[in-house]
Amino acid sequence: MQSWHDPNVVRSRDSVGGTSIAPAVVVDDAPSMRIVRTRLLDKVASTPPQVTVVVLSGPAGSGKSALAEQLLDGDDRRHAVVALARHSDEPTTLAAVLLDAFRALGASTARLRMGVTAEEPAYSATVLPALEHVAAATGASPYVLVIDDVHLIRDPRCHELLRAVAGAVPAGSRLLVLTRDEPPPWLARIRAEGHLLDIEPRELAFSVSETERLFRSLRLHPDRAEVVRLVEQSEGWAVGLYLSGLAMAREGGSSTDRIGSVPIGPGTHIGEYLRSEVLDPLDSHERKFLLATSVLDELTAGACDAVLERRDSAKVLAHLHQHNLLVVRLEGGNRFRCHHLLAEQLATDLAAGDPALVPVFHQRAARWFEAQGDLDAAVRHAKAAGDLPLLAELVWSGIEGCLGSGRPDRLRTWHGELSERDVASDRWLSLATAWSAEQTGDLDRMRRWLLTSQKHAGRDWRARMQDDEYAASVALLVGVVGEAGLDDSVVLCQGALRGLPVDSGFRAAAAFFSGVCLTLLRRPAEGTANLVEAEQLARALSIPLVQADALSWRGLMAVATGDHAGGAELIAEASRLIELYHLDRMVTSAHCLTAKALLLAMRHEPDAAATLAKARRLTVTIHGVGPWFAVCGRLFQARAALLLGDAALARLLIVEARDAMTPELADSLAGDLLDDTETLFRSVSLAGISGAALTAAEMRVLQFMPSHLSFPLIGEHLHLSLNTVKTHALAIYRKLGVNSRDEAVARAQELGLVEAPARD
Repeated sequence: MQSWHDPNVVRSRDSVGGTSIAPAVVVDDAPSMRIVRTRLLDKVASTPPQVTVVVLSGPAGSGKSALAEQLLDGDDRRHAVVALARHSDEPTTLAAVLLDAFRALGASTARLRMGVTAEEPAYSATVLPALEHVAAATGASPYVLVIDDVHLIRDPRCHELLRAVAGAVPAGSRLLVLTRDEPPPWLARIRAEGHLLDIEPRELAFSVSETERLFRSLRLHPDRAEVVRLVEQSEGWAVGLYLSGLAMAREGGSSTDRIGSVPIGPGTHIGEYLRSEVLDPLDSHERKFLLATSVLDELTAGACDAVLERRDSAKVLAHLHQHNLLVVRLEGGNRFRCHHLLAEQLATDLAAGDPALVPVFHQRAARWFEAQGDLDAAVRHAKAAGDLPLLAELVWSGIEGCLGSGRPDRLRTWHGELSERDVASDRWLSLATAWSAEQTGDLDRMRRWLLTSQKHAGRDWRARMQDDEYAASVALLVGVVGEAGLDDSVVLCQGALRGLPVDSGFRAAAAFFSGVCLTLLRRPAEGTANLVEAEQLARALSIPLVQADALSWRGLMAVATGDHAGGAELIAEASRLIELYHLDRMVTSAHCLTAKALLLAMRHEPDAAATLAKARRLTVTIHGVGPWFAVCGRLFQARAALLLGDAALARLLIVEARDAMTPELADSLAGDLLDDTETLFRSVSLAGISGAALTAAEMRVLQFMPSHLSFPLIGEHLHLSLNTVKTHALAIYRKLGVNSRDEAVARAQELGLVEAPARD
C-alpha cells in the first residue's frame, strides 16, 4: 500500500538515524506496512554499489511505497523522500522540489534556487548541470533519494531534469524511482550501463505466504485454499488483498464467499468496493466530510474547517483516523490524508454527485491557503474553482514577489493553462501577463497584453493614474518600457508613485525609474531625491533588488561627476546587497553588476574582468526596459573595459551604445556620457585585440552554446536563420581562438562570457 502521498514534500533522515523534516513526510500505519517484503529487500540489498538507481513499477496499490519505506527503514544512509503531484509537472516547480530534497540531504542550495528557470538557454546550460552537480556532490556521506509518483510527470523538460539527477547519483548512493507506468525511456542508458535494478509488477505481487501474514495481522485465519484463491483472483494486488481482509473482518473473519465475487484485480475499477466496504459503514456526516475535503491534498483541521465552514474538524479527523485505516496520520501529529485510491474515488463521487459544490469548496480552500501565505496552493485551488476574479486577485497579490525575486517562471505558471480569452477577460490577469512577458523579454507579447490592459483601464487612464490603482499600475509598466521618452516616463512613474497603494512594492520601482530619468534629463536634485525615496521604500518593503538598483545608479552618477570616493561607497553597498540576497544571477541585476565591475576595475581587483563579462552577458539578454538602459549600461561597461586595458571591447561597447542612442537620449546626460567615454577612449593609448570583443548578436548566440540545443533550435529561440546562427558561431570561434563548440564554451566560461553551472 501507499506509504506516503503528501504532494511535493520531502522527508529526510540523517546518517545516525535521527529524523529531520523538510517539511514533512507521510508515514502509513496500515497493516501492510508490517508485512516485511523479505525477498525484495534481499534482492535490493544484494546489488553492488554501482547500482545507483532502483525502479519500482506497478499499478496503484501494488505496494511500491510500502517497499520503499521498508528499504529506508533498514538503511543507515541519509535519505529524503519526494512525493510528486500533478502540479509538479513543470520544470521550475520540479527543480525547486528536488533542490529542497538535496537541501534536506545536506547540500547548500540557496544560490541554486535563485537561478532556477525554464527559459532557454539557462535551463539547459545552467539548471540541468547544477542539478547534476548537486546530485553528484551532495553531503559528505552516501544518501538515498526517493521520487514517488513519477508517472505524473509528462513534460519532456521535467524528464530531462530527472534524467540529469539519475545519471549523476554517485556509487554508494541510490535513487529510488516509483511509477505506475512503464519505467521512463531515459532510464534505458542507465540500465545498459549496469547501474539500474528493475522491480516489476510481477515481483511486487504478494505471494501466498505474504498474504497469509497480511491476514494474520488483521487477526484473520482463512484456510490456505481460500488464500490461494484470493491471491490468484487479485494477481497478488496488495491493496485488493488488504480491502478483502477488511471486508472479511466485518464478516467475523469466517467467510470469503462475498469477497470472492468482487472484482479486485489491479486492472479493475474498485470504486464500488471502496464505497461498500469503506464509505458505506461511515455515518452520513463522516461521508459528507470526506467528500467535501477530497478537494484537499492534505487534511488539516484548519483547511477542513474552512472548506466545510465548521469548527470541529480536528475531532472528526481524529475519529476517522482511529476507525478507518485508509485515513492516515502524517508526521507532525495533526495532519492527515486519505489513501490515494480512496481520495481519487471521493473526488470522482463529489464531482458526479454534486458538481456545483466542487468550485465552492475550491474557493474556500483558496482563501484559506491565501490566509496561510501559501499562494501557490491558493492559485491552484482558484484555478480548479474556475474563479477568474479570485485567481486574478491572488496572482496580482504575489506579482511583486515574483518580479522582485527573479522568478518570472512562477508568475507564468500561475496564469498558465488559461486561454487567451480568459486572460483578456480580466484586467488584472491581462496586466500580470504583460509584466510576465516584459520580464522574459517577449516584447511582442508584452505590447499586446499592455494594449489589452490599457483598454481595460479606459481611454482616460492617464488622467486617473494618481487616484486609481489599476490606472497607476498600467502607467508604471508603460513608464518602465519608456517608448515615449524620458519626460513621459517621469510623468507616468510619478503618477504611479501617487496612485499605487502606500504599501505596494511597485512604488519603489516607480521611484527608481523616475529618479533615473530625472538624472538623465539633467535634473540631478530631483533625480537624487527620487532615488533616495526608492531606496527607502525598497528597504521598508523588503525589495533588495530595487534598493541595490537605486544605490548603484547613484554611485554611477557620482563616479561620472568625479566623486569617485562617494560613488565607490554607494556601489559597494549595492554589491553587498547583491551578494547577501544571491541576486547576481538575475538578469535584472545587470545594472548593479555593471556598477560593481566599474568599481572593481577602478580598484584593480582581480575579479573585475569576470564581473564585467557577467554584466555584459546579462545586459544583452534584457529587453523591454527604456532605451537608456542599453546605452548607459554599455558606456559604463566601456569605461570598465578601458580601466582593464581591453581597448577592443571598449570600442565595441561604445559602438553598440551609439547604435542604441535615440535623438532624445543624445540630448540628455546619456549623450554627455557617450562624449566623455569616447574622449576617454581616444586619450588612452592601448593596443591589442581582445578575444572577448563579441558583438551583442554574437553574445546572444554564445549563451546557447553550453546547452544541448542544436543550431537550428538556437535559431528558433532567437528568431534567426540557421545560416545566421552558423555565421555568428564561426565568428565566435575566430574571436575566441578556438575550433569547436565545446572549446568555445570552455573558453567563454573561463572569460565569464557565459554562465557556468552554479555551485553553492
